[in-house]
Amino acid sequence: MTDRLQPLRHDLRLPTIRFAAWRWSPPAGGQSLGRRLVILHGVTASALGFAEVADAIAHDGWTVDALDLPGHGATRWIGPDGEPLADQESVGAGAYDLEKVGRLVADAVRALPPAVPSGAGNGQVRPRADDAAGADGAPAWPAASAGRGHGEPAAMIPAGGSAAGGSAAGESAAAPVILGHSWGSGVAMAAIDAEAPAERLVLLDPPFLTPDQGIEMAEGFRAQLADAQLADGVRWERAEVAQARAFVTATKPGLSGDEIEARVRELTDTSPGAVDAIARGAPMDPIGMMASWRSRHPDLPVDVIAGDPEAGGLVPHHVQGLLRMALGDDRVHVLDGLGHSPQHEDVGRLLDVLRAVLRSAVPEPG
Repeated sequence: MTDRLQPLRHDLRLPTIRFAAWRWSPPAGGQSLGRRLVILHGVTASALGFAEVADAIAHDGWTVDALDLPGHGATRWIGPDGEPLADQESVGAGAYDLEKVGRLVADAVRALPPAVPSGAGNGQVRPRADDAAGADGAPAWPAASAGRGHGEPAAMIPAGGSAAGGSAAGESAAAPVILGHSWGSGVAMAAIDAEAPAERLVLLDPPFLTPDQGIEMAEGFRAQLADAQLADGVRWERAEVAQARAFVTATKPGLSGDEIEARVRELTDTSPGAVDAIARGAPMDPIGMMASWRSRHPDLPVDVIAGDPEAGGLVPHHVQGLLRMALGDDRVHVLDGLGHSPQHEDVGRLLDVLRAVLRSAVPEPG
């Protein structure tokens, strides 16, 4: 059993938003491939929901970055005074327009530090988590680095530059593979439209829903956020991190520390307004949107990892067939018996498929 790695948090500051980015580097003493995977989560989730996936892929030699998307996790909108807005719900629905979010994410991807160079890894093995909460009420375990406060960002990186040289002149870092789950799939496509660097796109159960289905799902998400009851019957509030952690621990026995903290973030940091805006702004014709996007990026390799529609996956059988015709049979992978979020249902099976996809993105040694 391998030691779990300690992710580092980088804050990427753009004019209107401060992205929280979590990085898993290959372990010290291991071998780095000099390659990077960027993960974009779905609605009501967070970057830390992919901790198990990120940790495993980092142990394989990849540098893994996962962003908290707008309205989620530790990412915060910026007000006119240059500070994070006290009321994140004050942001209008238009801020979550898919094209706008894509442009912001493209800027964030460009600002990320480069992958760990090929050769020895430099990741940190995670120490035992304590119970203290850190900056912004962040969970304790994702400490930024030795000597920093728990959850404190390792660096503040401005748009167009990198505290670690991510966009320094003369640097020729390889473009990352971008993986988007659910809503994150659409965000990834919009980011690539906005010229985010990418050598390959992986879509994890992208939602091929009608507008009515999207709104119905959003209403269910919002009800879950608004009506979640703690064990004592008291409704939780977004800021009550410690109480939410106690609730998750009591009601979800058997979860790992990573999974507990991911659920806490999902309960406390997802904006109900964002959920509504994202659902109501969903494309009217997702199949047509995909075809149009593909015509603009015909040479970019695209893989789809779909859940089973009979188990809650959001890529219907007939859409799987259309995707095979458009992308090729070997580019569409269906996880039979798993639903919309295989990273929580059976991470081992998801990793088997994802690793095969990533192996095809790494050139054979010459």
